[in-house]
Amino acid sequence: MYARVMKVRFPPELAAQVTGVARGLEPIMRRQRGFEGLRVLIRRDAGEGIIVSFWGTEADAEASEAGPSYIGQMSMMSSFLYEPLAPETYEVSVQM
Repeated sequence: MYARVMKVRFPPELAAQVTGVARGLEPIMRRQRGFEGLRVLIRRDAGEGIIVSFWGTEADAEASEAGPSYIGQMSMMSSFLYEPLAPETYEVSVQM
């Protein structure tokens, strides 16, 4: 299993908007090959978060960002963020 990880920084007062856009990712990702789950972690007061999506293969993880629906959702989120998204792919070595 592989995880696609994106760190986000946003104005704390926009935490609800960032969370809403992140929730909109789940149905988009669910339609993609290899999708195994999504977690969104935020620190509202600090204006920070981590979006982690789980994929069956590294290729599925990397391909997950190519669809127009995903790109549109991430474009909406980018308008709230302090810095550009820089997703990274990790192999999941322990899962409990």
